[in-house]
Amino acid sequence: MVPYNPKNHVIIRQSGIVTDLEVDSTAVFDLIMGLEDFYDISIPMEMVSDIKTVGELVVAVQQLTAE
Repeated sequence: MVPYNPKNHVIIRQSGIVTDLEVDSTAVFDLIMGLEDFYDISIPMEMVSDIKTVGELVVAVQQLTAE
C-alpha cells in the first residue's frame, strides 16, 4: 500500500481507501490490477464497486484466492 499512501496515513482494516487514505479512482484501479496480477485472480467490477475499506479489500482477495 505504500505507493497508494503518499501521506503515510496509518492503515488499519477500517481505513477507507478513498476517504481516509485519499486514494483517487485511478490509483484504486491500479491497486486492483496489481492485486489481480500478484494473486492471479480476477476481481469482478461489481465487487470492486462495493469495496470501501482496506478490510473489505482484504476479505475480497482472501475469498478469491481460496476459490
